[in-house]
This record gives sequence, C-alpha cells and structure tokens, in this order.
Amino acid sequence: MILPFFYGWLIVAITMVAGFLAAGVSNITMAVVLKPISEDLGWSRTLTAAAITLGACLGGLLSPLFGPIADRLGPRLLLPAGGALVGLLAFGVSLSTEPWQFYATFVPARALTEFLLCGMIAFTTAANWFYLKRPRVMGLVAMSTPLGSAVLSLVYQFFVLRYGWRSAFLALGVALWVFVVIPGLIFLRRQPEDLGLYPDGLAVPPRRPTESMDPHNSASVAEQSWSRAEAVRSPTLWLLVSSAFLAAIGTGGVAFHTAAYFTDVRIAPTIAAGAVSVMALSGAFGNGLWGALAERLHPRRLTASVALLMQVSTAGAGVLMQILIARYFGRGSFGAISSVLDPFHKGGLGLGALLAGIVFDYAGSYRPVFTIFLLSYLLSALLIFLARRPRAEARA
Repeated sequence: MILPFFYGWLIVAITMVAGFLAAGVSNITMAVVLKPISEDLGWSRTLTAAAITLGACLGGLLSPLFGPIADRLGPRLLLPAGGALVGLLAFGVSLSTEPWQFYATFVPARALTEFLLCGMIAFTTAANWFYLKRPRVMGLVAMSTPLGSAVLSLVYQFFVLRYGWRSAFLALGVALWVFVVIPGLIFLRRQPEDLGLYPDGLAVPPRRPTESMDPHNSASVAEQSWSRAEAVRSPTLWLLVSSAFLAAIGTGGVAFHTAAYFTDVRIAPTIAAGAVSVMALSGAFGNGLWGALAERLHPRRLTASVALLMQVSTAGAGVLMQILIARYFGRGSFGAISSVLDPFHKGGLGLGALLAGIVFDYAGSYRPVFTIFLLSYLLSALLIFLARRPRAEARA
C-alpha cells in the first residue's frame, strides 16, 4: 500500500480510536453513571466502585502475561481481539439486573480494556513505530483515552437522561465493533520492519542525540534495549513503579467520584458531567503537551513537576512514565517491561476508587480521602525525581 505519509501514522490513528472508545469503561466516564446505576438497582457506591477496582486490578495482573505477547505480535491481532471482546461484554453490561451479572460483564471488560485497547498495547505500538518522534507520538496516544472520557462522559449523560444508563453501554459495544475491530483487522501491522520500513519513516535506522539534551551537541547514540529480566533488577524501574502507583491512587479516586461529589453538593447532573468532561479534556491536552515537551526537556523532571501540579490540575503524566521506560530500557522488550508497571498502576486506580467509596459510605464525606490523595501525589513526585537513568553496566 502506497501512502503519501508514513504508514505508522495510520497505525497511530487506529490505536487512538481504540483508546478513545476504551474510555467508555474508564473511571471518569463511569463517574457519570455511578449514581444512576446505584439508584436504579439499589446498590451502595462501594458495591458499584468495587467493580471498577476489581476490573482495574485484574487488568493489571494480566498485563505481565501479555507484555511479551505484545512485543511478539504487536497490535495487529491483539487490538481487534480486544475490541471484539469488550464490545460483547458491553452488551452484557447493558442487560445486567443483579450484582453478579454486572460484575461478570463489567469486570472483564474493564480488565481487557486496560491492556488490549489502551495502555500497554497502545504504547508498545508507538514505541515500535517511532523513535525520534516517540515522545510526541506517545503523547498523542495518551491523549486518546482522556479525550474519549471528555466526550463520552457527555454522551453518556445524554443517553442516561433520555434512554437510561443501559443504552450507553449498548452504544459502546456497537462503536467498538465498527471503529476498532474491522479497521484493525485490515490495516494494523506489528512494526515498520514488517513493511520494509524504519521507525519514523526514515531511510536508515534512526539515532538519538546524547542524554545531555544539548541541541548544539551533534553526538548521537543508537537505542539500547534491555530485557525484562535485566530491567527488573534495576532500582530505577521500581522507583518508576512506586511513583506510578502512588499517583494512580489519587487519580483513580478523584476521577471516579468527581461527578457524585458535585451532585452531592447540589450541582446539577448535566453541569457535573460537564465538569468531568473538562477534567478529562485537561488531561488529554496535558498528555499531548508533555509528550511534545519530552523531546526537548528530560521526561524525568517533567514527570516530577506534573506530579506536583496534579494537586491543582487534572492533566495526567502517565505518558511521561511510558516515555521514561522507553528511553531508559529501549523498545526491544518495551511491552514486557512496561507490563511490570501495569499491575501497580491499574491497582492504584482501582484502589483509589474503592477507598473513596468506602470513606464516603462510612464518613459521609470525601474530605478525609482527598487529603490522602494529596499526600500520595507529593510522595510520587519525590520518587520520580530520584529515578535516574540506569547504568549500562547494571545489565550484567
């Protein structure tokens, strides 16, 4: 196939559509249907939030198993398979009337979404197809899910007001099959070498400027790839993992309970949904901004700064964590290495949502848990600041 642009951009576009629709079961979008589901079925917020927690944790636990598979297969089979399975499960969610039915459909849908439609698979795709432009491409990929949350939270609110919460999940299932499964099977490929290309669409293998980030320094280095076994012996990886876990606790809790908190203080549901949409939109553009800046500034310092900004802003820094992993450990085993982080990141998202639900049910207020989230962001910033590039000799 002859295209007037690098084929990798088509791969990125399909990956971003998948990430956009994956937001249909994200913490932010589910915040819009938290109260409608609980009130319609007579469930407590803890019961509903626990499904979010289980789905996120299960997705994180499965990620290390699929990390090496992602490196071998890429998105060509995994992304369409994820779209097909999650689409079918979304239909099941729309038919749920009992807790066990909701858990049996939503939990696996959320789990599969975490690594087949966004997250590990998406970032592995970006790492395989781009090198010099990798930070900005990862920024674009990271934009897709929060951008989807911004749009789908309003779409969900529209469906809830006019047709009920079940119709939102029915529409999600149809969209996944039409916009992910079919295009994915036709166009997706594993890596540029499969088409006789090089990353970034260059005529020769690319080389990156040295770590000094000095634009006047013409020295360059080829990418060095670590194996997962080598990476897990590096303290740097575990500093990244710990930082991601702490930040995810606050992000997951705030995102999932924001709409409920606003309606509790007598803000209209449509305005609450709009606030959730704005929060997600700021995260989307934040990811894009950090990805672009990471080509000129060191992503470690950017990540630490964003962790501090999270106290007053919703612009996430998840993309910077992925950029750091790719920069520190290379693309050869990126999926396998990044999957080590996933159980902690996804577990943190789920734990934050569950913790906030428990605190509200027992204390009648979100204020105590919001203080905990503030402290988690501060500690996350400290840990990421300490996570320096591992030495090459440490691989031995």
